Order: sequence, then structure tokens, then C-alpha cells
Amino acid sequence: MDTMRRTISQRMKKSWTEIPHVTEDIKVDVTELVNLRENLNKSGEHKFTYTDLIAKACVIALKKNPVLNWSIEGDEIIKNPNINLGIAVALEDGLIVPVVKNAENKSLLELSKEIKELSEKARENKLTPDEITGGTFTITNLGMYEIDSFTPIINPPESAILGVNKIYKEPVVIEDNIVIRHTMKLSLSFDHRLIDGATAAKFLLDLKKILENPVSMLI
Repeated sequence: MDTMRRTISQRMKKSWTEIPHVTEDIKVDVTELVNLRENLNKSGEHKFTYTDLIAKACVIALKKNPVLNWSIEGDEIIKNPNINLGIAVALEDGLIVPVVKNAENKSLLELSKEIKELSEKARENKLTPDEITGGTFTITNLGMYEIDSFTPIINPPESAILGVNKIYKEPVVIEDNIVIRHTMKLSLSFDHRLIDGATAAKFLLDLKKILENPVSMLI
């Protein structure tokens, strides 16, 4: 193994063997999210990704459900005061997770710009140690690879990680009418020592509501 693969191997083994993982999936109607992204990208020079929009929605949902942003250290619960979002970036020979610090204080545009900057630095192997440490919640997106659902592995010392799956069109019943909508599953893995199933479900439900009414993120 090279250094990166050895580090990934050690961290994932530690996570999987020491943390009792539970994964919950929820289906989200992202039709309005798709429309919002298209309109934003038509109206300005900066181009937003779905990861950017989901990151902003996660920040709002984490504020409502702060336990998802906490961590365990020995027998202590660490109530992290800031939301430091890890954004998983796939590299040719591995995976790295740069961290957007103090995401709760950033606008959608600021989040998007920082995610893009960190992702580019990751691919160019230019990230500093500070830019890959201190995360409190991670987002990993496999939607571009046509994945419908998966079980993401928690990135210690965090307690939860959100997996983002592909967006696809399907018939949906709305008020007894069949219409075509854009839908997507979100997969949340969480540390069951700290986070109960109902707590995780409430976070996912809040996240679903935000993504189905995405204009609220801009207010």
C-alpha cells in the first residue's frame, strides 16, 4: 500500500470496528432543487453544484439537530460549537476529505466557493494539514456514478456522515395525479452510541423539508 491507501485502510478499519454504524435512507423530491440550481447557474458567473446546495441544507438541519454534529471522546460527549463540514473528494488513487470550517457562518455562495477551492487543492495535492482536520460532519456524493443507495462509513471522530445518491425522474402521485418528478435518496450513517434512530430520522426529515423547499436556504 502507498501512504494514502494505508491511512485510509487504518482509519476505515478503526471506524468500522469501533463505531456501531446504523444507516437510514430517505427519499427526497428534489424537483425544486433542480430548478433552483438551474436558475442560479443561469443568472450569474458562479456555477453551483448539488453538493453545494446539500451542504447548505445540512448546515441548517444541523443547527436544528446539533447532536449530529457532536462526537465521542472516550466516555465524554464533545458538543462541538461550530459546524465544520467535511466534503469527500475522490482522487485517482484514493479519497480525501477537506473541511469547510465554521460553515454555519457562511452563505451559500461562500460555501460553494470554498468547497470548489478545497476540492481543486485536493486534486492538486496542495491541502494543508489544517484543511483536512477538525471536521464534525461529512458529506460524500456518489450520485454522479449512478448509485441509488449506499452505506457510508463514518469519518472518526465524527458521529455521522451523509451519503448523496443519484437524481432520477420517476412517476409520483400528488393529490391523486401522477406526475414526473426528480427524486433522490439520502443515506445517513450514524454512531448509535450517541445518536438514536429517531434523532437521526428527525435530522433527515428536516433535511428533506429544506431540500423540497430550497428557496428557504437563500433567505
